[in-house]
Amino acid sequence: MNWRKEAANDLRTYPERKAAIENIRERIEVLEEQFTSLKGISTDTPVMGGMSRQEEKMLDNISEREKLSSSLKIAEDLVKLTEKGLEVLDERERRVLEGFYFERSENNVERLCEKFHLEKTRLYEIKDIALRKFTIAMYGTVEI
Repeated sequence: MNWRKEAANDLRTYPERKAAIENIRERIEVLEEQFTSLKGISTDTPVMGGMSRQEEKMLDNISEREKLSSSLKIAEDLVKLTEKGLEVLDERERRVLEGFYFERSENNVERLCEKFHLEKTRLYEIKDIALRKFTIAMYGTVEI
């Protein structure tokens, strides 16, 4: 397994995972509100040989909430692990990795060189050192 590649992917996806946490929570709230309104509808008429449309909607709602809850837990855990991995870095290393992986833009390297007052080679050295530290903090190793 290429742990450095995994670590870089963790950093690349961090902003989206962090945003997903709030979005998933909001989606679960909407589903909970929908479920409450579904429960309020009368289902007095028995259905022979299966479920009513109302019961199917309720089961689909429950299923979707369970899947989203599972996704929420995974996203929260991955965000927390990434943040713990970033804690081992000094301020400049963390900011360099954030610049490379969180704040990607056109002419990103040039922008970062200017921001940190560094030559490209030195910027890449700091990035590589920081990524190595982050990888070890995340996975306990760099290569196997």
